[in-house]
Amino acid sequence: MRIDPRQFQVRREQQLRDEVMQDFGVKKALAKLREWRGGKGYGYRRNLLSSTLRLTRSMSPEIADTVAQCKEMLGYDSPVEVYVTPEHQFNATCYREVKGPTILTLSSRLLEAFTPAELRFVIGHELGHAVFDHYGLPMPITATVEELGIPFVSRPTSLRLYAWCRSAELSADRIGLLCAGDPEAAASGFFKLASGMASERVRPDLATFARQVESLASAPEAREKEYDEDTLDCFSTHPYNPVRVRAVWAFSRSEPYLEALGRSTDSAWQLEDVEQVIERDLQLMEPSYLEEKNQTSDTLRRLLYTAGLAVAAASGGVEPAELEALGRLLGSDHADEPTDIPKLLGDLDGRIQAALEVPLRNRAQLVQHLTIVAAADGSVSEEELHVMEDIARRLEVGAQVVHQTIRGAMHPID
Repeated sequence: MRIDPRQFQVRREQQLRDEVMQDFGVKKALAKLREWRGGKGYGYRRNLLSSTLRLTRSMSPEIADTVAQCKEMLGYDSPVEVYVTPEHQFNATCYREVKGPTILTLSSRLLEAFTPAELRFVIGHELGHAVFDHYGLPMPITATVEELGIPFVSRPTSLRLYAWCRSAELSADRIGLLCAGDPEAAASGFFKLASGMASERVRPDLATFARQVESLASAPEAREKEYDEDTLDCFSTHPYNPVRVRAVWAFSRSEPYLEALGRSTDSAWQLEDVEQVIERDLQLMEPSYLEEKNQTSDTLRRLLYTAGLAVAAASGGVEPAELEALGRLLGSDHADEPTDIPKLLGDLDGRIQAALEVPLRNRAQLVQHLTIVAAADGSVSEEELHVMEDIARRLEVGAQVVHQTIRGAMHPID
């Protein structure tokens, strides 16, 4: 069976890529990256050959067959090499240099703990990045490359690039699901990747996760304090991105997916319905309050500035990289370093109290943005972590949101 992957690409990804590729700053950034690379290739592959194990068919017929089956389904003709990296975490990556084969790396722990169906999902996901040429718009470097200290890409376009990157993950997830043919395997794969658990004592349920993100995404009661704990269950007991899980769940019910696998399409969803679910859910991950002009966004922006400085100052002083990260979120004209930080931090309590009136999902999003500031200098100190946990608690957002966001940044699927 062979499919046309373009038929399954997330609509929002296509739209955003078309949009950002027309941006002058993005074009300049990509040109600079090509200049840096100088047309060279094989450096990454040479390093892998010298430090990791390359899996051949004779060593692992199962993995070789899985890769071959996915390539055949996708019509992907480029050579693929598989390497095992000695890691204690679950991890998988896919990379293609200017020259040479597509490189797929799988951590040793992932190979040991994932079922055949889960491996098909992961391998299909990684090859999805290749067939959609996501490496033609490398992130996050495209959004951050500079010349003489000035970024090529404007802040609004940078936010669009990150939005595209999130949508691209969902496109790759669809390819993973097509290769696996099993949405439950996708759900359990997500759970293992995010939690580090491989125990049979915990059995993820895809439909349950989908219902949990529904309450966070759209239910009116999500704004009410009494429902906050239930609304954030997906962050505490299932520490991975619930939006991706629901996108997989919705796609697994779609007519194109069922037709591709030769299954019954009775009661199937139209792809348009799936796209609408995804586009609505992705709004949870986009910093709308940073762009909007209303009382709620003003309240959150003031709090983000003050709380961001509190986090940055927690370990002895505000680093330039942390101030720059805060500036990228708020706009450079809104993130000047104050002359009297203790005096400004005295406003933190009042700004937190004002923010308790805004929806939970916005408060949770602000807490996630604080982790960007904390990690801007390359690490998150214990002091910064404690401040973020305290701010989250006072905003009535579970501290697990902090932990889940940091964990997701450290151990992404690719």
